[in-house]
Amino acid sequence: MILVPLLILFTMVVAKLQKGVYASFLFLVATKSIMDAFWEFKFGPLSMLSIQGVLIPVLFYKIILTRKVIPKSWLSTAKIYIVALSLGLIWSIAVNPMGTLENLILSVNIYIGFILIPLLVHDQKRLKQFLIAIMICGIFPILVSMYQLQTGVVFQDRETVGLTRYVGFYHDAFPVRFYGLMTLFSVLLYQSTFKIEGLFMKLFLLLLTAGAFVSIYAVFSKAAVGIMGLWMVLLLVFSKSKIKQAFSIIIGVAVIFLVFGDAVYDNLEQLFSKEVGYQSGEVKDARYTLAGRGYIWENYWRFWTDQQSLIFQWIGDGITRPVHNEYLRVLMANGIIGVLFLVVFIFRNIANTFKMHKKLKVFGMMLIGMYIVDSIGLVPGVYYYYNILVWGIFGALLLKPQLFIKKTV
Repeated sequence: MILVPLLILFTMVVAKLQKGVYASFLFLVATKSIMDAFWEFKFGPLSMLSIQGVLIPVLFYKIILTRKVIPKSWLSTAKIYIVALSLGLIWSIAVNPMGTLENLILSVNIYIGFILIPLLVHDQKRLKQFLIAIMICGIFPILVSMYQLQTGVVFQDRETVGLTRYVGFYHDAFPVRFYGLMTLFSVLLYQSTFKIEGLFMKLFLLLLTAGAFVSIYAVFSKAAVGIMGLWMVLLLVFSKSKIKQAFSIIIGVAVIFLVFGDAVYDNLEQLFSKEVGYQSGEVKDARYTLAGRGYIWENYWRFWTDQQSLIFQWIGDGITRPVHNEYLRVLMANGIIGVLFLVVFIFRNIANTFKMHKKLKVFGMMLIGMYIVDSIGLVPGVYYYYNILVWGIFGALLLKPQLFIKKTV
């Protein structure tokens, strides 16, 4: 099985040498969900995902050299984010040199992500190829989810509040719902930008949308439910094609009810049982909510306030800890200064959404909204591909609005 990720890495290199940077990037996008399924496999001391993380800057280093064509305001936004994520690395190199190197490569990948898509996707032909590549990426986790639901086979034993999470071959629910959400996002962006022609393409998008809704639902993620709810509200309030977007939402919701029936209500009630119980007074301790993350946050907060030295409180110790909250993670690793930079970054991008073309604002809001929800219970700053896609697309929406305007002729 180790041949599969090795073949993916090899093909990325061959595509770069024979077809160019963009072909290699499209292959990366289309196969990332398959690559992530091999998270347990190692080649020497490095995991396959770490090797791919090292390979990306090597293959796309020339992109950094051409970054001056990107507006300074967007580059400065990227730098603010990188400072927020890596300020404490100057201290961790002596304690954990290998971990520091991995975090440094992570920061380089994230920085490249801010400029990779805006520079490579420079016309509508490339935009169409890029969006289709994201859709292709979503097929693998969708098919695995369908197989598990049909057969009852569980590849990774994961549960939450008594519900089995169909996470496929991944470590947890995050990859399944991230690829599902980005599949839906790419479909929405595609139909907003391009005229959908041909029965095959219409059927493909319809089935893909339905499959993505099912795979997202089947991992029973509170964050996914929150993001889906937020996206639906944003689309219905801010979208210029409300009828089309409402139709897509109705299809997705209808598919979930057709597949799971009345169990949808019961499962969602069980998923949020702790949160509902706290609101009704049945659950007295708020720390039980959000899968018990309150206990984790409290323990690390006590460590930071009682045991961390003053210098580390201000600039961090560079060590990433499993805190399940991006702000607390940044506080621990990069200190108060890191958190301040992160807050500035978020508010700056909220402001950037209002600078986007009026037809594109909703998509910018969807991306920044997803990041904010994810940052509450997860740590998006440690996933380089998440940042490459989210901030790369966000940057393209901001800097190249002409690509996303549907041609009338």
